[in-house]
Amino acid sequence: MIVSCPACESRFQVDRDQLGYDGRIVRCGKCGNCWHQMPDDDPRAAVAAALDEPPPALLRRRAAPPPRKSGGMAIGWILLLLFVAGVLAGGWFERDRIVARFPQMADLYALAGVPVAAPGPMLRLSDVQLDSAQVDGDTVITVRGVVTNITDRKQTLPMLRAQLTDSAGEALVEWTFAPPQGELDANGSVSFQTDTRNPPQGAQNLNIAFVGSPAPAAP
Repeated sequence: MIVSCPACESRFQVDRDQLGYDGRIVRCGKCGNCWHQMPDDDPRAAVAAALDEPPPALLRRRAAPPPRKSGGMAIGWILLLLFVAGVLAGGWFERDRIVARFPQMADLYALAGVPVAAPGPMLRLSDVQLDSAQVDGDTVITVRGVVTNITDRKQTLPMLRAQLTDSAGEALVEWTFAPPQGELDANGSVSFQTDTRNPPQGAQNLNIAFVGSPAPAAP
């Protein structure tokens, strides 16, 4: 049978049996246009004629290719794992310094079974003094002292805890404070000072200790 391209009106001869009863998609060999061609009602109506171009190629419907898997998700997981590994490594190798600055982290390390050094074993408290003065009608207690690094390497300075007790040794008030610097050079010393206002009645003794250290230093 003879078919005609609806776009460029080129004519081609096609075997009717290739179209079947429902027709199929064909492509013009001249302009590339595609259309759905139905078979001729009368198969005997095909007439030989001059053809402009070779017969059009019959197109087969192809299944859509499966979507490609993106590698972005895999890269994201790799970066996340590297980040977590870096955090864990830092928490392990810097654990003593972390506990020195944040004593509450010692409990987390203990739960994980990770050993940490007790705060202050390489540091010494000395020259602890307590002064009392009246300022604007308030009683101001000023505590002074010196922290000394007794090792040959730099040490991280932990938080300090001041405690006022009565004559029986019972704690009446306590507070924590940071030393004036975060680290202390080998065999170096640094002075500290802290204040509190209006301590409870009966406060007679002062204890100073590194946070997390069981042994306080008294003046």
